[in-house]
Amino acid sequence: MANAAAQLRFLLLLGCASLTIAASPPAVPGTALRTEDQRVAIIGYRLALAGRAQCPESYPLTGLLLHHLSEYDGQGRAAEIANHALDKGPGVLATVPDSPAAQAGLLASDILLDVNGRPFPDPRQLPTDRKNRQWRAAIEATEAVLEAALRRGPAALGVLRAGQVLTIRLDPRPGCPARVRLARSSQANAFATGSYVVMTTRLLGALRSDDELAIIIGHELAHNILHHEERIEQQAHSGSGGKAARIRAAEEEADRLGLRLAAAAGYDLHAAIPMWRRLYGQFGGGLYLVRTHPGLGAREKLIEEVITQVESEKASVPRSLPN
Repeated sequence: MANAAAQLRFLLLLGCASLTIAASPPAVPGTALRTEDQRVAIIGYRLALAGRAQCPESYPLTGLLLHHLSEYDGQGRAAEIANHALDKGPGVLATVPDSPAAQAGLLASDILLDVNGRPFPDPRQLPTDRKNRQWRAAIEATEAVLEAALRRGPAALGVLRAGQVLTIRLDPRPGCPARVRLARSSQANAFATGSYVVMTTRLLGALRSDDELAIIIGHELAHNILHHEERIEQQAHSGSGGKAARIRAAEEEADRLGLRLAAAAGYDLHAAIPMWRRLYGQFGGGLYLVRTHPGLGAREKLIEEVITQVESEKASVPRSLPN
């Protein structure tokens, strides 16, 4: 990989397929335009909400997953404009059940026009060139407008729904930073960018349960929570320690916190070892994983340690007596 930050990426299979987003099918009212995106969003939200005590900084959780015109091209772009008015503002791709977004009444296919009277950037003016990262940076900047408002408390959203403009109050809940996206790709890939967690549909299809999905997402969320990208870059510039050793240490740290996030959210950590054995075998762990991630044996040992610790901690908590 080109630099230390890029090597944080957890690549189960190296390939040249690009990340693309297909046009959405018809909406399922009140749930999601794409149910697989909602599934990933639900697990990311639950991990972030349940893990709040383990995060040094608070993030305004909404259970709202957005999509943007810049993420589409060709016929998909035209379809999103025609079917969902995505040229008017960021659109609601999915909401997490029982989240602030769902409780506020936000629906899949709603379009966000403004927050506290501040309009979102015109989607038609945002970059679309996939040869550089400006289009993704513009999307993140748009979402940062909403996040900044929510950090100050409840926000009033101007919402376009079926040709009518509504005002909806959104009151976030505090939790861990949780920005999780699902990308259409033939690569089996999940990685942390420092701000977002990205998982591909290929990897999602290789997982057999929500427990496995929570373990993968928890690991990548942990990278962002612990600011690994920034820390590794700083260490690289200061010349402290070897690059491979720094990355391996970060991966082990992310494994530990990620497992604890999954446990706090009620997912079964015993799914971790069978999952890793299968994925290492299926996607050729002898390539990238061996160079930058713990080997399978070391990972299994770490998982067993965390499971023992978590189970011991649960057993030591006094049970309340029945009334």
